[in-house]
Amino acid sequence: MASAQYAVFLGCIVDTPVMGQLRVRANGALGVDRSTGRIIGVAEQSGLSSAELISVWVGQTVDSEAVESISLTTDQFLMPGLIDTHTHAPQFAFLGIGHDLPLMDWLNKYTFKHESEFKDADLARRFYKDVIARVVRNGVTFAAYYGTIHLESNRVLAQTIRQIGQRAYVGKVCMDTNSPAYYSESTEDSLRDTEEFIRQVIGDDETQQRLVTPIITPRFVPTCSHECLEGLGALAEKYQLPVQSHLCENPSEIEFAKSCFPDSPSYAHIYHKYGLLNSRTIMAHCVHLSDSEIALMRESKASVSHCPNSNFSLGSGIADIRRFIDEGIPVGLGTDVGGGYTPSILDAMRMAAAANRALIAFRRDSGGDQPTSSSKEKPLEAAEALFLATQGGARVMGMDDQLGSLDTNKLFDAIVVDMNVLNSPVPSVDATPAVRDADSPDEAWRLRLEQFVFLADDRNISRVYVGGKLIHSV
Repeated sequence: MASAQYAVFLGCIVDTPVMGQLRVRANGALGVDRSTGRIIGVAEQSGLSSAELISVWVGQTVDSEAVESISLTTDQFLMPGLIDTHTHAPQFAFLGIGHDLPLMDWLNKYTFKHESEFKDADLARRFYKDVIARVVRNGVTFAAYYGTIHLESNRVLAQTIRQIGQRAYVGKVCMDTNSPAYYSESTEDSLRDTEEFIRQVIGDDETQQRLVTPIITPRFVPTCSHECLEGLGALAEKYQLPVQSHLCENPSEIEFAKSCFPDSPSYAHIYHKYGLLNSRTIMAHCVHLSDSEIALMRESKASVSHCPNSNFSLGSGIADIRRFIDEGIPVGLGTDVGGGYTPSILDAMRMAAAANRALIAFRRDSGGDQPTSSSKEKPLEAAEALFLATQGGARVMGMDDQLGSLDTNKLFDAIVVDMNVLNSPVPSVDATPAVRDADSPDEAWRLRLEQFVFLADDRNISRVYVGGKLIHSV
């Protein structure tokens, strides 16, 4: 029945359309029109057949042969796909290596060396297929990827993502100064190849629902000249494209950036000067933003990709995402492979919670200034982490009206989670009295979702859908 135009999922449906508010429809029904890839209706099951539900939702009689019913088990639930707002595809080449080094040393010892190898497009063809498949297995339906400086290898990356069926932003990395001779480009080449990459990606995918979108990608301020940043800002405006880069990740990086642009009042102001800080901008890390930079991020409507695994692994620090959220700055989660050692957004959720708790403990124990807002003292809950990984990520990517929750008319980017797989890291309900003996079904599911956030891994990702199409199953 996979050829049927419509699909109806029957079972538990979970999402977090609002920060901190877990919505559980334990006996839900969700309809998808596969021809558009969109959700056409969501309701509690009422005794109507799947064909009858579809008929109600589309406003005309639909034959049962045009409808596939997909029943979930009591150990499964349907939820929005996970969104990785910051990762580096070529850095899977040294995943889990070099975490004893600070950022700048790590870049010079591992990153530039291994990224430079992608001048060989055949390497990209062999390598990226496994990378994207691994990311998808982790339930990531939408990701913002950094490539390398190489035009053809970036084209291969975009093609590979499209062939697998994932949704993605893909950026040709730009670095024309303060870079190793073996891994650098002229300003002219950087801007020309960026525009050519934009044209290729857009031209390769002219469908109404484009899966892969180019994203303007200055690596970070220290490796981009004035002329390069200016040109990239112009391209972002010309094509109305998103922008991604790194900001205030590490103290030595901040000093380096300021030394490159000594007339700028701050690191963030450099991006702003060149038209690279706006509502389409995703800035990774933001660990050490000053008050004025936070104000500029808010006024510019730029977003933060919170990468707690990388921030811990490279010793960069702890980003105060509670403050960002209180200030109205959109926040999503990023794995930042290979600064982070796993492509799991589930890990990013757990690490975000741990980072938040560590910051609260530090404030408590340091004897310094205490937070003025009670929300800053509130530990990050599982439902909030789930929001950051779904609806929050969709907002960061500028697609929260299209993705991130399971609502009518949104694109069906979703995953089926199975808590009862072989060797599941999540214990059964019978082995968890707190769940088994919960006061209500809703409370039981709330506790079960907390277990999912803190215990599950890729083994529990049973199926992955993007735009209504099944792209991974086990």
